[in-house]
This record gives sequence, C-alpha cells and structure tokens, in this order.
Amino acid sequence: MSDWIPPAPLLPSAGGRLRGVLGGSALYDQPRHAEVRARVQAFVGSGAPLAVEVGFDHGMRILDHARRWPEIHWLGLEIRKRRVAAAAPHAPPNCLLWSADARTVFSALLPPGSVSWVYILFPTPTDNPRHLLLTPSFVSAVGRALAPDGAVYVATDVAGLATHTATLFDGWPEAPMPPMGPVLSRRERVCGRDGLPVYRLCRGKPLIEDAGNGTEAAWTGQE
Repeated sequence: MSDWIPPAPLLPSAGGRLRGVLGGSALYDQPRHAEVRARVQAFVGSGAPLAVEVGFDHGMRILDHARRWPEIHWLGLEIRKRRVAAAAPHAPPNCLLWSADARTVFSALLPPGSVSWVYILFPTPTDNPRHLLLTPSFVSAVGRALAPDGAVYVATDVAGLATHTATLFDGWPEAPMPPMGPVLSRRERVCGRDGLPVYRLCRGKPLIEDAGNGTEAAWTGQE
C-alpha cells in the first residue's frame, strides 16, 4: 500500500464531538462507565511517568516494556476486546491494558501534560475516514496530553502513511527516542522477515499549540 493516500476528512461535529470515534467522545461521561473511568484516572494520576501504546495487538511488546521498566506506568489501548482479554492476565501491576478507542481516551480522559511517551505502531492505512486514527484532531489531542518533555514515536511500513503522518507532525521538534526494549511488535517482525522498509518518526511537544497542520516534515531512522 505504498501508494495509499488519506481519505477526505469528516466535517466537524456540533458541540466539539469527535466524529468516527468508537463509542463517541462523551462515552466515559456516562454513569455506567464511572468505574472504569475512575480506574484509568487513578492509574494515570499515580505520579509515575506514563507511557501509552496505541494498538498493542497481542501485547508482547508492551508487556515486556512494563516488566523491563517497572518505574513507568504503561497504558495499552486496543479496540479488539479479544486481544485485551488474552493479554491482560499477564500484565504486571504497572501495566493497564484496556479495550478503548485512543481518540476518545486522548480527547476526554488524559489530563493535559500527563503523558511522557506515546507509541503509535503500524496504524492501519484505512480508506474510511471514520476509522482513520491519524488526523489533525487526534494529533492535537496528543499534543495537549503530552508532557513538556514528552515524545511521540510513530512507526509504519506504508510510505503514503509516513508522508501523511509527517505532514500532521510538522512543527513538532525532533525528540530523543522513548524507552525501546528488544521485543518487537508482530508487524515489525514481519517487516524484518520480509525485508520491508520501516519509517520512524519521533517528535516532542510542539512549541506552538496549533503546530501539526503545515507542510511535510522529514522522517528519520528509515530502514
């Protein structure tokens, strides 16, 4: 899918709601979700550095990272409930695996400046704008949640998605790589096996609030 191009964006919703988000951006305002909201907020507000992995798939990578860096709290977000159910029993106390849409979590639940590192690994290059993760609104929400010295790490093997993502993160300064253990995601192992290039981008919190809507930024660490 090297020739992938992003779909036309959805028009903004009234009242600042996020369109296309699973469950809606006000999902966790509902009383029936009060318990899980409180659990996540307690985990996020523990005072420990917070790392968020978006789309952890089978969870091998985030589970290894949580054991390797016990002083960090690791929040894994995955919309596939079966993946969460299979991985959650193996999570140490400093790792919370949750079936939730990252767009809702970043826009509605994560306090400003609360996240030290965000990992976005091999997001799906969908043609459906309702399912596209990397959009200006999501990047803006990530920037709000990111700590002043935090970093966002994105990896993809789709050249078109790399170009799209670099454009979204234009204006964000380059940042040191976040904690990276030897265990790779399933997709990255496939890329290594098949000799596919992996495009990597690591950016720090933007210096201006509306950064991320300009021209294409340079990708680093291509393999």
